[in-house]
Amino acid sequence: MHGIAHERLDADEVSRRFPGYRLARDMCAVYQADAGLLLPERCVVAYAERARSHGAELHTFERILRWSIEGNSVSVITDRAEYCARRLVVSAGAWARTLVPALERLAIPERQVMLWTQPRIPASFNPEVFPVFNMEAEEGRFYGFPSFCATGFKIGKYHHRGERVEDPDALDRTCRPEDETVLRAGISRYFPDADGPALRMKACMFTNSPDEHFIIDVLPGLPNVTVAAGFSGHGFKFCSVVGEIVADLVLDGGSRHDIGLFRLGRFGGMR
Repeated sequence: MHGIAHERLDADEVSRRFPGYRLARDMCAVYQADAGLLLPERCVVAYAERARSHGAELHTFERILRWSIEGNSVSVITDRAEYCARRLVVSAGAWARTLVPALERLAIPERQVMLWTQPRIPASFNPEVFPVFNMEAEEGRFYGFPSFCATGFKIGKYHHRGERVEDPDALDRTCRPEDETVLRAGISRYFPDADGPALRMKACMFTNSPDEHFIIDVLPGLPNVTVAAGFSGHGFKFCSVVGEIVADLVLDGGSRHDIGLFRLGRFGGMR
């Protein structure tokens, strides 16, 4: 549809070209040769440095308590100070629903666990021969990454154990054997040469919208408040364009990008 170069490969061709994969015979793959991965920590630093170069002030380790509309301005109260501005953007991840009532039932945090293993055949999981993947399988939807900078093979599963998080501040970050079991099922069947010792596990949160598409819009009745939420585990790689869209909404009330798919009105009861 969008003219993106790709190849369609059957299971045998995937295994031949990328030995770390062992897909089921009835599975196929769409391979995009120029795809890759991001290092989030470096990306965040780059964004922050670029923002500062344009005059932004960054306030870290500062908890937002509440915000309110006062005439044509917005007031934000934190645990350190009060700020007033003409426009407000709420992009608070798993905490979005606690700050914006309209998102209470639309941006639901979910506990996720990721696993890194030491491959049995390390050479088969280097970036040069093991592409990143997002895979619909009989067991569910897995995603993963090659060994990069000695981190080991990484795998996760969407809706890992279906654990909704009511309070993001109280997320259970302890990783248990049952968390590993869910991910080992995918490794042992589709990536058996990666089924070595666990190097580490880590719990995080996805914030899911009902249709797992992003929520990017101006709040109904509040033209000076924009929200960006519900990225459902696949938002980070779109940060740059999401930033452009949010800037458009803040400055112009609309966007040069087509964001119909992300409007709040699709859920009913909102414009």
